[in-house]
Amino acid sequence: MADTIGSQGVVDFSDIRGSIKRALGSDTVGWIDIVTQCFEDIKAHCDRKQIDYPKVAQIKQKWGSLRIYFHEAHDDVYIRQACETAQRLADSSCECCGNAAFPQYVGAWVRTLCCWHAHRVARSRGIDFCHEPLNSRFHLLDHPLRCGSCGYIGQIAWGASGRRCPACVKRGI
Repeated sequence: MADTIGSQGVVDFSDIRGSIKRALGSDTVGWIDIVTQCFEDIKAHCDRKQIDYPKVAQIKQKWGSLRIYFHEAHDDVYIRQACETAQRLADSSCECCGNAAFPQYVGAWVRTLCCWHAHRVARSRGIDFCHEPLNSRFHLLDHPLRCGSCGYIGQIAWGASGRRCPACVKRGI
C-alpha cells in the first residue's frame, strides 16, 4: 500500500508511527519499527537544524526490500543516510517481527521473512511445502542455508537429521 496524505506526503510528522503503519500495512510491525525510528530521528534532526520536514512520496516493500521515495531530492546528507540505513536494516529483518531474515520467494511473491513468518505466509497462501517448497523456482536449490524440508533460506539447524530451519525442527518435519 502506498498512500499520499495531502501536501505533507506519506509521513505525518505529528503521527509518525500511524502514518508508517498506513503506508506499509499493519502486518509489517518489524519494518514499521525500523521506519518509525528513522523518521523520528529525521524529525529531531530537522527540528535542531530548523529546516522543513522532507515530503515522502511512498514507503513500500518491493521485491523483498524496503523502498522510501521522496517528492524531491534532498541535499541534507543526514536525511539520505538515515533512510539508507533504515533500508539496509530492513533488508535483513523480518517484515512481520523484526527478527533476522533473508528475502524469500513465497509462491510468486518476494518477502523478507524469518522462518516462522515464512511458514505462516506460505500456509496462508495455501502452499504445500511437499509440492512447492519455498524458493524452489529460483535456482536456489543448492543454497548452503536452504532448509531441506521446506526450502526456507536463512537460519538453519544442522544436525543428524540434516539441515532444517527452526520452524521445521519444531514441527518435526
